Amino acid sequence: MSNLKVDLLSEIKNALKSVRYGSVEIFVQDNTVTQITVRNIKKTSVGIGDEDHSPKNSSYEKGIRTSGKIRINLHS
Repeated sequence: MSNLKVDLLSEIKNALKSVRYGSVEIFVQDNTVTQITVRNIKKTSVGIGDEDHSPKNSSYEKGIRTSGKIRINLHS
């Protein structure tokens, strides 16, 4: 295997190792890897509503759970 391929595989391996929650995107142009993007996601358990951290109790913000994501509807 050529040094370039070994170097590329090493970069991809390091990118994967750096992610606990998130994604690694590999961009290819004309059969050449041009970019490796690492996106780390910070997990949190903090609510955004009232003092009790319950968004459903807020008259201004209501969180609606959809497929593991939270969509926020703002009401005036």
